[in-house]
Amino acid sequence: MHINITEIALETLKTLLAKDKNKQAVYIYLAGIGCGGGGKASFSLTTVNQKEGENVLEIEGITIIYDRLILFHTKNIVIDYTPSAYDQEIRLESFIIKDAK
Repeated sequence: MHINITEIALETLKTLLAKDKNKQAVYIYLAGIGCGGGGKASFSLTTVNQKEGENVLEIEGITIIYDRLILFHTKNIVIDYTPSAYDQEIRLESFIIKDAK
């Protein structure tokens, strides 16, 4: 698995993990596969309070754990972040996780 993180996403993840000392890593998972299972896979992420898992990568000081189901849909992921125009709060839904075919 190859994961590319944009600079803004990397800095935002570091800030997010630093804010909550109980959260030690980022977990990326398969969020869905569209209508009837035949659509395009979508991915999501959350912070977790562990550093171990089935599949673990260390990128720029951030531990990333990923779900093995992702490997059925992609071997390359890009993580990006689009900050809210309305506030300074970091929102998990503002992270964009996509297949980098």
